[in-house]
Order: sequence, then C-alpha cells, then structure tokens
Amino acid sequence: MGEIVDGCIECPYHGLVYDRTGMCVTVPGQAKVPPGATVRTWPVVERYRWIWVWMGDADKADPALIPDFHWNDDPDWVSVGDYFYVKGGWRLFVDNLLDLSHVAYVHRSTLGTDRVADFPVKVSRGDGTVHVDRWIFDEPAPPMFRMVGGFDGAVDRWQLISYEPPSHFMIDVGCADAGTGAVEGDRSRGITMFSNHTITPETEKSSHYFWHHARNFRLDEPDLTETSAKAAGTAFYEGVGIIEAQQARMDAAKPDKPIIDINADAGVLQARRLLEALIAEDSAT
Repeated sequence: MGEIVDGCIECPYHGLVYDRTGMCVTVPGQAKVPPGATVRTWPVVERYRWIWVWMGDADKADPALIPDFHWNDDPDWVSVGDYFYVKGGWRLFVDNLLDLSHVAYVHRSTLGTDRVADFPVKVSRGDGTVHVDRWIFDEPAPPMFRMVGGFDGAVDRWQLISYEPPSHFMIDVGCADAGTGAVEGDRSRGITMFSNHTITPETEKSSHYFWHHARNFRLDEPDLTETSAKAAGTAFYEGVGIIEAQQARMDAAKPDKPIIDINADAGVLQARRLLEALIAEDSAT
C-alpha cells in the first residue's frame, strides 16, 4: 500500500505519485510525467470504520447500497472486529450464516448449546432481503453469553438474521432470563449483541471475511471488550475451519454428486433463489 501524500498516493516501489483520478503527477528524477501514466480507480466510501470499494461501473456506484453497520462506530455500542482470509468460496458463508443450528456442534465452547436445532426457524423475504428468526426458550445460556451476561439459570435466546445480497449479514443475538418477556420485546432482563459479517470474494474458492461484534451494555469495561473480542474471534475462526473443509471436500467430490437439503436450509434456499434472480437480472443488462 502506498503512502498518502497531500491527498495523493505515493508508490512504495519507485516513488511515483498518483492523484485521486489515477493520473500520475510526479515521477522522481524527472520533470515530465510520461503520457499514459495512469492507474485504474474505483469509487470509495469510508463508513462504519470500513472502506467500501465499488468494483463495477463507476456511474452505478450508490453509497445508499452500503448496508447499515452503524453498530461499528455508534457511541452507544462497543464494537470489536477482525478479518480472516479464507480458502473457501463466498457462497459457503451464505449457507453458514443463515443456518445457525451449527453452533451446537461447531461452537460448543463459545456459542453452542445442545438443543438449538430443536427450535424451528421462521423465514421471510423482504425487499431484496432474507430474514431468518429463531427463538430458543427455557434453555441454558451458551458459554459466551454466560461470561458477558452472568446468567446462572435458564434463558430465552434469540438469533435474528438479516441477509442483504450479495454477502452482508446483520445478526441480532442475545438472551434474557427465561419468561421475562424478551419475545414480546422486553429485553430489560437480558443482553443484546449484534454480530455482523461481510464477505468479499477473492476467487471462486477464496474469500476475504470481515466481521464485527458489538454490545450495548457494560460499555466502560475494557477488560470485557478484550475478552469479548477473543471469544468472538475464536468462534468465528472455528467457522472458517468448517468452510475451508467444506470447500476441500466439494473440490474432491464427483461433479454430479447431489446436494441434499434439510429443514434448517429454509433460509439458505431463499437466499440462493434471491441471488440467482439478481445474477440473472445483472447478466441480462
């Protein structure tokens, strides 16, 4: 990455300086810039502590398309986050993050409890979005929630997922003392966190995975922030291992091997249909 100099970028190799339009404006050791010395540029917006790059036609770039990740810089929330490079295709994240029944098996030490899959999901479609809601009633809190919320008894727990294509996920998670009205909207006896994820494809079989995890309680406790960051990072990296293993198995499988869907895939199937429709629409233009 080049150094920023007076709003321009200086190449770290030979020191050439490029302005915001991609035009070379300075070449060390000579007064004249060679004609055609330009680099390609893309529209960029810095928002929610992330940098968003539009890689398509510049005239179609619309900052309104950036998903609402305000939790990442909202003063009423404390957010932690990280980035993972993943040897797996981005579509596998759609499958992973829209079916959280896997927490009982993959994330036993952080997010999982035994009977998550016994509670059904409710799937709905919005305007270009998919929503997958699951409520888990009168069950023990998972380890990460016990740690940050101090729950000793049974809790009512929620996993409310909003998916915006192609690869943005806003996941409202939390739990409250069982029977205290969380499902009706009263979360005063519980804790709420937002687990938000975006995946940028590198190739068909590799991805850049960005995430942040935010809370709106015990804001002035840096030790809790550090502990939460480690716990969330541990949990999400467990998912990376699963996705990479999936990719490897798929690569080794016969091309005509069928894919079997189960009830837990209801949200995943809706997301796939939405993606297929958007891809077909884009291909037709």
